[in-house]
Amino acid sequence: MSKTPAYTIFNLPQEIIFNILSRLPAESLIQFRCVCTSSPPLISHPCFTKLHLTSTVADNNHRILIYSRSIDDTNHFYSLRSPLTFQETRNLQLPYKPHYRGKPRFAGSSKGLICLYDTSYHSSSGTLVLWNPSINKHKILDGAHNVISDHFSLFVFGFGFVSRICEFKVIGIVYDYGVNMNNNKRTRGCCSVNTVVDKNNTVLVYSLSTNSWEKKKGLSAPCYLNYGWFGTTIVNGFVNWLAFKEDKSRVIMAFDLDHERFQVYDLPKDIVPNYHDLGISSFGEDSLSLSLCACYRDHNVNKLDVWVMREYGVVDSWKKVFVISHHLLLRPLVMKSDREVLMLTIHGKLVLFDAIKNETQDLGTRGAPADFHALRYTAILAQLDG
Repeated sequence: MSKTPAYTIFNLPQEIIFNILSRLPAESLIQFRCVCTSSPPLISHPCFTKLHLTSTVADNNHRILIYSRSIDDTNHFYSLRSPLTFQETRNLQLPYKPHYRGKPRFAGSSKGLICLYDTSYHSSSGTLVLWNPSINKHKILDGAHNVISDHFSLFVFGFGFVSRICEFKVIGIVYDYGVNMNNNKRTRGCCSVNTVVDKNNTVLVYSLSTNSWEKKKGLSAPCYLNYGWFGTTIVNGFVNWLAFKEDKSRVIMAFDLDHERFQVYDLPKDIVPNYHDLGISSFGEDSLSLSLCACYRDHNVNKLDVWVMREYGVVDSWKKVFVISHHLLLRPLVMKSDREVLMLTIHGKLVLFDAIKNETQDLGTRGAPADFHALRYTAILAQLDG
């Protein structure tokens, strides 16, 4: 008797295999690759990677990436957290050794890739790195400093994914803040009130598919920033920064990665102007809205007004969702909903705060309060071969 042929998934046509596998989350595909010798060529195929990159199943498999640094500056931690409980699901290690003394600064996270700017505390020079923790691969982006002159004060970066053309992009803005009139020296890494703002700043765009930078002629940022590594938030295909206009008023400057143009959005009309600090982040599990937190200090109590731009890009849709008054809470990292927010305390504790019950849940994480960062992360098999 002849044996019945053994049929497996790999006997099916390639397009059917791709369609089936693309519906699985990245973690399952990586485990599948570890135990099946036939699958690596399929999973690593560029056509499959692109198909999985645009999969709606993958978009629903997101986590929160938390970066923290020990108070004594001896250890740096990267952990993936549940978006519901913020409990750690996986501990991460950088796949490379940082070149500068300081810490890698986040330029953004989108579609499974994280963009880091590896630089020191007091310098604007550094190295851009794309990192995919799911497959433990990274890519050094060379060339940004080669397409501009040596005369600059500050590099500002943002990162995101353009769904229409299935492309990863990095936006770079190069500022020259001129001469500080107090000490007659060119400032590096920040903008002081005494510096001269250069309206003709340089805008660069990097595309992963071509692995190259392009200087955008005739395009300049309409606002300026005092530091390049704070307040970078990707929402709805736009990179957002808290910025300054020429009259020193605060606004949100946004860059449309698809059409490569800038937009400027005003802060809420009713915001009390004497805030000590401002912060922005994405809002909700779909990250399609923007949240803003204004911090006020009144003796030993921190008062936080939290706003949400309900319809992205529409200034009139700003709404104050709650007010926090607490002597220990420092600043929010992630707005989970209208009532729950991931926050830091002045002692460097990570807590989940319920604004309705006015209760905090200690998440058991400690670190230097000024150096916590949070990003939305979705595990994807995005390759770095561009």
